[in-house]
Amino acid sequence: MFVMHSLQKKEKVQQLAMSNIPIIIMAAGLSSRMKDSYTNSKISKDILIQSNQRVKGFIQISDDKEPIIYYIIQNCINAGIKDFYFILGKNSEKFQDYLKELENKLSITTNFIFQDFYGKSKPAGTSDAIFQALNQYKSLKKTRFLVCNSDNIYSAKVIKLLIDEVEYPSMIAYDHRCLNFSDERLSSFSILQIKNNFLQKIIEKPSLELLNNNKYQRFVSMNIFSFFGNQIYPYLEDCPINPDRGEKEIATAIQNMINDNKHIMKTFKVCEYVPDMTYKDDIIKIDNFLR
Repeated sequence: MFVMHSLQKKEKVQQLAMSNIPIIIMAAGLSSRMKDSYTNSKISKDILIQSNQRVKGFIQISDDKEPIIYYIIQNCINAGIKDFYFILGKNSEKFQDYLKELENKLSITTNFIFQDFYGKSKPAGTSDAIFQALNQYKSLKKTRFLVCNSDNIYSAKVIKLLIDEVEYPSMIAYDHRCLNFSDERLSSFSILQIKNNFLQKIIEKPSLELLNNNKYQRFVSMNIFSFFGNQIYPYLEDCPINPDRGEKEIATAIQNMINDNKHIMKTFKVCEYVPDMTYKDDIIKIDNFLR
């Protein structure tokens, strides 16, 4: 009987892992650093115009390549995801048309979430974006889902790691040495303190001084997570505004969640490079990465 019970439990876990887990891709930012940056790299006039006008996820890598979000979607598909939710801002009609084309081309399901800026010139942050997504698609409150940015090419490997973890909410903790980013760039992400593979502390946009503290320096979040809707929703709803940046950040919501339970957010330590599109020069780097 014990063997039969164990087999049934194992089969149940496998079924949960193999079920179609949706992913929310955040693509409503203003891409301010991209638009404000300069480049001496040889990018075409059309790509340069895109970098000054489009959100980062919709910028083509080169004239003969797709926008960066296409490669994120492809890796999600390779990991087993078919159901996509895209958080978009206003005036995103062309982006919507492109994603609808991909729906037919790649045999995926696309759902659009439109992030309300509450009358302000910029969105209220990543925590608010996911909060609005769960309010617009209430079924997400009752299921497990992944979340990621639209300007980082995450590998199918890390997406699969999160899909296969069916017991805990989880995230990828990248070894900073493998990312090969400057300290300045690392300071635009979050750094992590981990104990026994569980997240203990997450610090959004750390100072350069804090980055040099070995207690935090080794592992970095690049905003790819797995959540259970019913667990994370209260922390999204009650997420305070960061007084320095005026945004509700997902790092804050996660920190508040782990303050209530230090053994809730599982981490997977990974050593791999993640193409990141923040500045215009990154377009050429990603183009070379994809060759």
